[in-house]
Amino acid sequence: MIENNELKEVIRNDLPGRFCELDFLKRNWSRILNIFDGNILPPYEILIHPSSICNLYCKWCIGNHVANKQSKDELVDNNLNDLENMKKVVYGILNYKKIGKNYENNRNQEFKVENVSFSGITGEPMVSKEAILYAIDKLSNNGLRVGMFTNGTLLTEETHSTILKMAYVLISIDAGNESTYSKLKCDGRNLKMLNNVFNNIKSLSDKKKIYNSDLDINVGYIINQYNYNEIYELAKKLKGLGVHYFRIKTDIASEMLMNEIQVEEARKQIEKVKELLNDEEFEIVEIHRLGDEKQKKRNFDKCFIHYLMGAISADGKVYPCNYHPKKNGYFYDSAIDKDFGKIWDNLMKYEIDTKIPNICPDRCDPFKNRTNKMLEVAYKIYKEKGIEYLKECMDEIEYEQ
Repeated sequence: MIENNELKEVIRNDLPGRFCELDFLKRNWSRILNIFDGNILPPYEILIHPSSICNLYCKWCIGNHVANKQSKDELVDNNLNDLENMKKVVYGILNYKKIGKNYENNRNQEFKVENVSFSGITGEPMVSKEAILYAIDKLSNNGLRVGMFTNGTLLTEETHSTILKMAYVLISIDAGNESTYSKLKCDGRNLKMLNNVFNNIKSLSDKKKIYNSDLDINVGYIINQYNYNEIYELAKKLKGLGVHYFRIKTDIASEMLMNEIQVEEARKQIEKVKELLNDEEFEIVEIHRLGDEKQKKRNFDKCFIHYLMGAISADGKVYPCNYHPKKNGYFYDSAIDKDFGKIWDNLMKYEIDTKIPNICPDRCDPFKNRTNKMLEVAYKIYKEKGIEYLKECMDEIEYEQ
């Protein structure tokens, strides 16, 4: 056992599988060490925003802090809604392969992009339905692990045959009843959309069984002072619909904070779900720890994760991460006008790359925030004590796989 294992101090080993940053380190061991040694390889994952336009209006949307969603002039151009533009991006990703070092056997191997996730910062991915369904189909058929973050309102029957090819879908629900859903996600309008989302999940879950799909159906829940007491009843509903992970977060911007009494009630409901509902098929996962606002603030000095996870927004431009896409924002180049591999190979030569993270928002995605802190510590260990010591530090930490 290693005394004073620094790596252990910066890892949340209470999170399962891919939610845990240690899992990321283990799965991407050689790719990460190549980065530590200054060798750029294809990113492990690319996040794509197919649309800058959304059909809902969530009160806490982080996109409002990146660009003013109410003003189309402030949104990035919706170029990936065009099928031909999406094709150029997809081809660039599929064709990007590069030789790097395998640190397990000290031999060279070919690296390529392994995962693509579709989401939005100001937009709903399924608004660009034709383009995203093409991309999911093409990427999945070429062996990439594909996922999507969506509000679920547009996951209609005609999309299911393609959606079922993905590895996962995360559906943002954030409310236990129509009234709260309308207040939080529809700008107060009673559009009665929550039941529609439930029906879409049920239909997708039924089709998953029929077609023997491996699609992992997850639900996201941004907990706040309006919905803190609806967690348990919603969890029961979701379990019955065939949802796997029920992911709990608080809003990144910290605008909809709960008071101490509300936080305590939320904790009780989460514990009730864990006690009565958690099993091999269903699990609640606390991405954010309730009441800890420090976890949202950027807590690292060097950003390694942007070399490992790429970001392409709705305008087709490659950005440092998904919190940058806005008019006149910081970007590298256009993956529509230029081959993605050529952009990525020269990432460190772009002037903006020398300014990261100083040009970044003070808030960071929870997974990337934790992972960057872990990688910062891992880099220090690697450079000062070597690869074997780093591996020992990593291997002695246990987590739910």
